[in-house]
Amino acid sequence: MTDLDQRQRNLRGEGGRLKGELIEAAMRILDAQPDAQLSLRMVAKEARIAAPSIYRQFPDAQTMMTEIIRSCWSIMSEEMARAAHDANPETAFDELKAKMRGYVRYAMGRPSRYKLLFVSPPIDPEENDLPGLLRPAFRSVRATVTKMATAGVKLPVGDDFSTALLILSVTHGRIALALLSPQREGNNADSVEHFIFETMDQLFMLGR
Repeated sequence: MTDLDQRQRNLRGEGGRLKGELIEAAMRILDAQPDAQLSLRMVAKEARIAAPSIYRQFPDAQTMMTEIIRSCWSIMSEEMARAAHDANPETAFDELKAKMRGYVRYAMGRPSRYKLLFVSPPIDPEENDLPGLLRPAFRSVRATVTKMATAGVKLPVGDDFSTALLILSVTHGRIALALLSPQREGNNADSVEHFIFETMDQLFMLGR
């Protein structure tokens, strides 16, 4: 019996776990080959399962990519929440900074996964709370900005929606520039984080 046969037998009837392992296999490929054009067969090989098994989880490559994107956003959201929790923030502004630290660390630590989020079609495009792929992170940031406004902090651009969008736009722009030339001085995670925090300080200072 081959390893491939044993792998299939061990996972029979465990489709949820298999789907998760396939997504992880796809991410490993992307981490190693950022420009790889993923195919179902490529991912099946990485996960060490027979090709027909993957078709029972994903009917086509686009469906698989959608699930990969969902997983990436979920992990980022978890890291933002964890960063906020670990920081034990005294104010909503401290909480916002901690969330943005989680965002930056995810993006700079997993550049191929982060870039993927902005080159693929939006998830659930019928939802209209925010166009585009920033929606999952946007909700988290907006919730904290709303807490700041409720606490009496004057927002730099008028309302919680616009302020959250401004913060994420600045953050994404700085990260994108850093990832274009990762070896250049000042384009490491610490420097990017410092830039974001200084910008946030200035934005909210101007709003006072």
